[in-house]
Amino acid sequence: MKKILILLLAVFSFPAAVQGQFRIIGHVLDSEGKAPLSYVNIGIKNKNLGTVSSLDGVFELDIPVAHQKDTLTFSLVGYAAYHVAIQELKSDAVLNISLKRSNNVLENVVVEGKPRKEERFGIKRRGRLIHFADGMFNPHDSFEIGQLIKLGKNPILLSALNLYLLEPRDDSATFRINFYRFKDGQPSERLVEKSIIQRKAIAKGWLRFDLAEEHIYLSGDVIAAVEFLPDVADNKKPISYEVKLGGASKSFYRRNSLGTWNMSPHHYCLHVTALVDPDAAAAPEEDRESSPAFTFASTIVGDRFHIFVGLPKDYERETTKKYPVLFLLDGNAYFDQVNEILASSGKKHQQFTTTIVVGIGYENAYLMDSLRVRDYTYPKAAAADSLATSGGADKFYDFITQELSPYLDSCYRTDTSARTIMGHSFGAYFALYALLKDWRVNSGERTGFSNYVAASPPIGYHENYIVEALKKGLENAPATAKKQNLYMTMGERELNDETKQLFEKIEMILNTKGSLLLQSKIYRNTDHLGTAVPSFKDAIEVLYKSK
Repeated sequence: MKKILILLLAVFSFPAAVQGQFRIIGHVLDSEGKAPLSYVNIGIKNKNLGTVSSLDGVFELDIPVAHQKDTLTFSLVGYAAYHVAIQELKSDAVLNISLKRSNNVLENVVVEGKPRKEERFGIKRRGRLIHFADGMFNPHDSFEIGQLIKLGKNPILLSALNLYLLEPRDDSATFRINFYRFKDGQPSERLVEKSIIQRKAIAKGWLRFDLAEEHIYLSGDVIAAVEFLPDVADNKKPISYEVKLGGASKSFYRRNSLGTWNMSPHHYCLHVTALVDPDAAAAPEEDRESSPAFTFASTIVGDRFHIFVGLPKDYERETTKKYPVLFLLDGNAYFDQVNEILASSGKKHQQFTTTIVVGIGYENAYLMDSLRVRDYTYPKAAAADSLATSGGADKFYDFITQELSPYLDSCYRTDTSARTIMGHSFGAYFALYALLKDWRVNSGERTGFSNYVAASPPIGYHENYIVEALKKGLENAPATAKKQNLYMTMGERELNDETKQLFEKIEMILNTKGSLLLQSKIYRNTDHLGTAVPSFKDAIEVLYKSK
């Protein structure tokens, strides 16, 4: 039986009566019949602060005074959005908000001809390669997950949306089904002006939301989304649903009503079924993920790694050309996505440096969380950190530079002077450690890296070790070192006062080294999980777009 890793991402609402906040309470009603409106999304757009109205239309929300110049939005599918300036509101005053019905109605689509056949679109298979469990949780607000679905050019009639659940629960839960246009790489406007709310028992297996009575016809690239609505009881445990690693499908989540969409590094086992012409071509395969090119046994680390290799399109044609190498950590998760980023960037920019992508993954991916902590960190974690294995970054660095790189150089036409190391979270920490290591050991001919991409590194690990070590390392760094590039990022939502100060400190330290070109970025309204893919995309644009 497969071992399942449960990733529970808790989101907590603001406590009542906290200094620096004021509370708004009230009711949301239909402007015509004066009936209470349930599950109205209430919040500040793209600020990840909000709530939803209860079954009887009641709501309450604590708003930090820092948002007093913002606008509060009340939004419900099928109704025109209502906006009110927060500075006009008074704390604890009861608001009565009336929403007007929207005039936006879907055009009727009539499809005649042969009987339809049912086809599935999206992530429709499960249990293949590497699958885990996820379960975001917000007890007082909604959260939403969405999957890019490619429906083709012609409108088709949707019959159901399906999400795979991994664990049963002794009760039921309420969901809202939404469809959004996919635009500029993100979910954008709603495509269906209906509030499709269904309550379902929570059982293991495919959870089917029947859409047959909704008469929804859609085409093109859309985001099919499931919005998890809060329950009255406070003791509900998260709903565990399946996600998969690998593949280039685009997946999104947002943790709050009207919050910012973040791109997920994993993919939801979510698909739609639709009625299509029996003579139509089969739906595109969106489950596909790359298999490792080979397995590499490291003597230094004492473990076996799955190695993924992506070659440039012109590799077979340009038989004398040597290529830079991009070493990607957490290759099990990110290899296909980074390959797609490189391909799309190459199409976008006429002058673009193509590269060999080497994804370093784990043979036992179900132990990946603990193994990556073992390999990406230094020094060994303190006992209070409760990390069973850690501190092996020195061995992992030697594995890449002394074992894997020479092997790759013997198999592929690599440019040994142009190597990039790229990682997220602890993988980003290792990228910074690799920079430090290169300063220490590569004073002569370079055997390490020239480019470093660090997306959301936990720079506070082991009492800020990496920050202080880089500061000290500058004293011993070779004065005539080869030019190096570092692209370092953080998400705005993961920064507290302490981590923000550390981030600014490490920027200041690294900016003093003349041979190091540092570019840093803080992604607005983005959490730790959401920085990975955007950081990789932006770093690739910076590093490989020819000047």
